[in-house]
Amino acid sequence: MKKLAAIGALGLLASTLFAQGLNTGGQTKEDWEEINFEFNSAILSDGYPSLLRLADLLKEHPEYRVTVTGNTDYVGSARYNDRLALQRAEAVKAFLVHYGVSASQITASGEGKRAPEVDNRTKEGRFMNRRVVLKVTTAQGQLVKEGGISDILSGLQDFMKRQQECCDQILKRLDKLDDILAALKNLQGENDKLRGELADLRNQHNALRDQVAALPKPLTQQETQTIAHTEATGAVDEAQRRNKKFSMVGIDIGPAFGPGRMGGDFTLSGHGQFFSPFGGDKNRAIQAQGEFLYYPSRKEGQFDIGLVNRWKDEGLQAGAFASFKYVSLDQYKSGGSMAQVDLLLDYIFKGGRIGGFITRGFKNYAILNSVTLAPGAYLQTFARVVNQQGVNFLVGAWGSAFISGNAAYLQLRETHNSRPGGELKLTQPLNERFALTAAARYNTSLITPGGSGELVFGVEMGNYIRPADFNKTFMPVPMDIPRIRYEIGTRRVGASPPIADAGPNQTGISAGTVTLNGCNSYDPLGETLTYSWLQVAGPSVTLSNPAVCNPTFTATAGQSYSFRLTVTNTDHLSGTSTTTVTTSTPSQVQVTSFTASPATITAGQCSTLSWSVANGTSAAITPGVGNVDARTGSVSVCPTSTTTYTLTATNANGTTTATQVVTVSPAAPGNPQIVRFEASPLSIQPGQSTTLTWATNGASTVSISPNVGNVAVNGSTPVSPKQTTTYTLTATSSDGKSVTSPVTVIVAPGQIPQVAAFTANPAVISAGQSSKLCWQVVNATQIAITGVGTGLNANDCATVTPSTTTTYTLTASNASGQIQANVTITVGATQILSFTSDPPYSLKAGTPVVLSWTTTNATSVVIVANSLSPQTLPPNGSLTVNPEVTTAYTLTAYGPAGQTVSNTISVVVR
Repeated sequence: MKKLAAIGALGLLASTLFAQGLNTGGQTKEDWEEINFEFNSAILSDGYPSLLRLADLLKEHPEYRVTVTGNTDYVGSARYNDRLALQRAEAVKAFLVHYGVSASQITASGEGKRAPEVDNRTKEGRFMNRRVVLKVTTAQGQLVKEGGISDILSGLQDFMKRQQECCDQILKRLDKLDDILAALKNLQGENDKLRGELADLRNQHNALRDQVAALPKPLTQQETQTIAHTEATGAVDEAQRRNKKFSMVGIDIGPAFGPGRMGGDFTLSGHGQFFSPFGGDKNRAIQAQGEFLYYPSRKEGQFDIGLVNRWKDEGLQAGAFASFKYVSLDQYKSGGSMAQVDLLLDYIFKGGRIGGFITRGFKNYAILNSVTLAPGAYLQTFARVVNQQGVNFLVGAWGSAFISGNAAYLQLRETHNSRPGGELKLTQPLNERFALTAAARYNTSLITPGGSGELVFGVEMGNYIRPADFNKTFMPVPMDIPRIRYEIGTRRVGASPPIADAGPNQTGISAGTVTLNGCNSYDPLGETLTYSWLQVAGPSVTLSNPAVCNPTFTATAGQSYSFRLTVTNTDHLSGTSTTTVTTSTPSQVQVTSFTASPATITAGQCSTLSWSVANGTSAAITPGVGNVDARTGSVSVCPTSTTTYTLTATNANGTTTATQVVTVSPAAPGNPQIVRFEASPLSIQPGQSTTLTWATNGASTVSISPNVGNVAVNGSTPVSPKQTTTYTLTATSSDGKSVTSPVTVIVAPGQIPQVAAFTANPAVISAGQSSKLCWQVVNATQIAITGVGTGLNANDCATVTPSTTTTYTLTASNASGQIQANVTITVGATQILSFTSDPPYSLKAGTPVVLSWTTTNATSVVIVANSLSPQTLPPNGSLTVNPEVTTAYTLTAYGPAGQTVSNTISVVVR
């Protein structure tokens, strides 16, 4: 008996231990493979035998829990790899659940690329890192093993071995079984008592069985199955009826028309819609749809999603939607996105619905283009959402056909008045799945001044709810979500401070009335400036009007005054500049220099007279020049014959003179040239004026016809034609040979195109180099540039490589007229390559500073400053100066045929 009890207890214990552990069936670690994945994939490609074995073990032991953690290699972003790692863990979980494991036993998570097993630098390493890690715990949360599938199974074997050792310990304790059997004998008496009570219970059970036998018999298996099948079929049919979904896709194509169409002469569009009721009573639904509109030079995509709620007793339904649109126009640099909210209300009746809608944008602007106007300021071209309110309807027609449409009031906020928009569509179903459509649209999406329309035909595929059935169901029906409509506008973004110029320092001037000159201050954006002068040093003086650009004050002899000019534009941005005025004690007037550069010219060319006077109160140059600055300056003269110019300088102590001869060589006969002849602007409205500007070479006489007559060989004049006029410039040389050049001024009412920008960068190049022409044109239907082409985009750039100096003309036109803009690229002209000072500033008044320069195609240069007499210097070289105060030095380089170019640097004296 003792032996039998021991064997039974041992069997019971072994059975209990088997239920708490896993039996690997004698497998070793080499029998289990790891679970890895292909690159960028969450599809199981190996490990099936191991996973099947693991599924069997987990089904046998439901008290165990498994955590599956997915991992990736290092390729890709952290967010993407986190999602991919979780998908791999979910794939292992789905496999185990599919083969009978309870989903509650498995937890899936993703570690991404944060815990690589090996180095990711090799292909094999990355494959090993694309894995899952398993963690097995007991029902009490005790960790059994964590690692790959091979590690897990090896760990389970170790865990079972420890359980076996536990069993051996229990068997040793069974040696005390005699004591246990003695205790069992003491319980025998109580067992006899329980037998009596069991007999009483058996009698009561028999009586209850007789009562049950007298009850009606239950249904047979066949009857039960028939009833269950009938009820289940009814429930499924009712669920399908109450949860019917609608979906539809379609495509349309047709011509576009109207003066305001942008994008091309036809349109191709595709659209899709999904509508799904939900909820217990199915009086709510989700509606999602998308549309793509294609025009040859414009593409649009829109997506709408929202909720619909129907009140069945009132026959009303309402919807709230969010609409998102991306638009791209070929003429602009980039595309952009917009968004609006749509609120709709429909009344549903037998045979259709009618309702109203209102839209408001919540992402109103899509930036399409940006052009720099000045540092910190840009001209933006944008698309702006147009707010709408309107009505829509859908009614049955003949047979199964139905007509739908909408009409909207469009609130434009840029350059145009409010406009209407709408659509009328006929749908003719061919069967339950296919239908033909025809639709007319006006102002479909892009709203322009002239308006545009489309007539499209198409086909739709899907399932429909017939208008006749609208009032037979309590479910919502699909609503007509309005398209996002938009307009194109421009705006200036940002601001740029004005540039203040208080004028050059006036050093050593005579006492008396002094004029400050800040009139050269300007605003890069052309805004109006206000002026404010403030004295910052010197004996106090009273300015005539501190709020003008050129106030005056009375200076006394031997004094120094400093003033700060602050200019402010209409954006309330300011710029400052300072100037210093020093007066000298009256002394004998001296002409320190009087030069002509070049001293020899050809007939028709000009020379520059430069002078510097010390202690003068007035100065004049004869003949033909008149009064000039009594200190220093320069003036251009264009004598027709050799001329001696006399500079007369005067102060209270007397007068002195200096002369300079400009020799005029005869012009080469028979070779007059028109360097340029242009009008700005080229397009005006009646009553406005434009300015004709010209430059010639080798001409003795110049005339402009009609109505202008003889003019100077170089100059400008305003004209006010009453109608479109072609002006002709005629340049004639001394031997009677002449050349002509025309320019046409357009006089047209209405809104003509505008050229926002037309630039060349760089404007001066060497032979063989290239420059980039860039332009932005507004409100033009046709754009052309000489030497570049026609039919150009409104905003674009083109690279050109002229072999000679070339003027490029941009012509922009529309129905109201045209406008032109010119830009000149100079090839092989005189250039200043560098102009520097060393050091860049002076630590002490009078300290030497070396000015250095290099030029190309120059024959000579002249450096001018308040404290420096003009000097003719070589094209490349250096000059040592000793500035007493902060001084601006201007370098002018002279080239063949009178070409000049200047550059200015300032040497600050600290």
